[in-house]
Amino acid sequence: MKTSKKLLLLVLVVAMTMSIFATGCGKGKDVNDEQEEPAATEEKPESTGPKVLRLAGMPATTFNPHTSDSAEDSELISYIYGALLDLVYNPDEDKVEFIPYHAEALPETEDNIVWTFKIRDGVQWTDGTPITAEDYEYSFKMLLDKNLANRNAFVLWDNIPVVNAEEYFKGEVEWEEVGIKALDEKTLEITLNTAMPEIDVLSTFAGGGATSPVHKELYEAGMNEDRTETDYATKLENVPSCGTYKLTEWIRDQHRVFEKNEDAILGDIYKPDKIESKVITESATRLQLFENGELDTAVVSGSEYDKYQEDPRVVFQERNTVWGFFINSESEKNPILQNNDLRKALFYGIDRDKISKGVFKVYESTPYYISSIPMVDYENGKKYRDTEEAKAIRPEGSGFDPELAKEYFEKAYEANGNKKIEIEIIYFEAQETMKRMTEVAEEEYENLFGQDKLDIKLRAMPPQAAYDAYRDGDFDMGIGAYTQSAFNPWGSMFVWTTDFPNKSHRFASEEFDELYQRTTQGDLLLDPKGRIEALAEMEAMLIDYVPQIPIFQNNNAQVFADRIKILTNGKYMPAVGFAILQADIVD
Repeated sequence: MKTSKKLLLLVLVVAMTMSIFATGCGKGKDVNDEQEEPAATEEKPESTGPKVLRLAGMPATTFNPHTSDSAEDSELISYIYGALLDLVYNPDEDKVEFIPYHAEALPETEDNIVWTFKIRDGVQWTDGTPITAEDYEYSFKMLLDKNLANRNAFVLWDNIPVVNAEEYFKGEVEWEEVGIKALDEKTLEITLNTAMPEIDVLSTFAGGGATSPVHKELYEAGMNEDRTETDYATKLENVPSCGTYKLTEWIRDQHRVFEKNEDAILGDIYKPDKIESKVITESATRLQLFENGELDTAVVSGSEYDKYQEDPRVVFQERNTVWGFFINSESEKNPILQNNDLRKALFYGIDRDKISKGVFKVYESTPYYISSIPMVDYENGKKYRDTEEAKAIRPEGSGFDPELAKEYFEKAYEANGNKKIEIEIIYFEAQETMKRMTEVAEEEYENLFGQDKLDIKLRAMPPQAAYDAYRDGDFDMGIGAYTQSAFNPWGSMFVWTTDFPNKSHRFASEEFDELYQRTTQGDLLLDPKGRIEALAEMEAMLIDYVPQIPIFQNNNAQVFADRIKILTNGKYMPAVGFAILQADIVD
């Protein structure tokens, strides 16, 4: 039995603080009801009553898995809908593992090209409507529909190359030519253009998101006349459930309530009977509510960490996001940025610890492009950063080498006609820590290279405006980050390819693009050692070119209430974090 890959969502991150959120679906108060957010419950539930998990997160915009575009939405969707497979923490083996969900077993394959899922008996929506292989085929057909133009359709050609999936999305072929077939009510067959590693397929169809099923009757009922849009799952009454939880309350921008389905397939794995999720955007407010006993967890960073650094309840997240300064290496307005010596000077000329530890207190300095999360061997839990190949190309320490930096800078200064170099750095407005981050960079660079030779200017911009400026090439340097897949670091390198549509940098290399293709759809797919070597080679190209100056992973500290018994013993696991929905709740 074989199976493969994980849904690879590469997202541009536009906020420094990480949200804690949870999920579910069903009937209750309408999302549009004009109500005040209810006061926090004064009494904790009795130990014999339902286990209630109290979380905070960002607003939910939709529960349609085809159109969701945020981590918050994806998290919610995964618990409401379920999927063919799921990803959970196995405490006995201390690792994450894929398990059957709507499927009765992991998919079967003989050639890693044709993958067969068997739908388990009795899978249904909470209204009693059965879920069959035909329903999954309908869901994928809608996901790829050219008129709907769903933003998440790419998972069926980028994450795994389903035969003619992209061509159907473009209107070039008929559905019958797509490699998705319901052979009967129980059997779903997925055919790929090329053999793929097991992990790629597994992760694509696990955990919910774009490959979750949709409720055909509700989906069609919400369709407009020209079939270009559906209002499916945008109101409480048309949010269905076939997962562990159902949505029972949704007051937009205020709160959500999720209650466990009585016959939930994975009901024994996920412990909360009820999840209360408040919409709270400010980290300080979340922390205060935690202190008041109204939330069960909160993220702690920056100056807030001073109070908690000795608190035994604190554990540390290991994030799959590398933050830093993008560089416009093709700038015509400021052509000295095209100089590789200057970019290398900036790479080696900043003491990252002064930002990661000095400003944010608990973050991890990262003089590399691939975070510590992504795995290269799922079965054995081996991470890329622990491989000899990754260790060999990593700059020493935190990457701060002032003497080497000055050598590179003097070459760049000479190339600039021995004239002062001016650089503007963009940061996100109303983000005090980001502002401080750029101020530290300004101080570090000007003190090292000399204010008579380098002038750093700072400019605040709204996050979206900043990313628009990056995309349009209207910037010198700017704060930003990319998030990476836990199970597919090769696919995550897509953001550095020439064809990536929303570039926040100007790196382009035919050699890099070729390695990306070979590791994601070519001859290295089923060559584990060669694939790791190619990944290290790609990262080495980035370190040499410096399209971004990587600074830190936002490995926040997180504090949990005593009532939450974390299954991982405080260890942060790829993709599932601390497995909070598997944690026992003791009142």
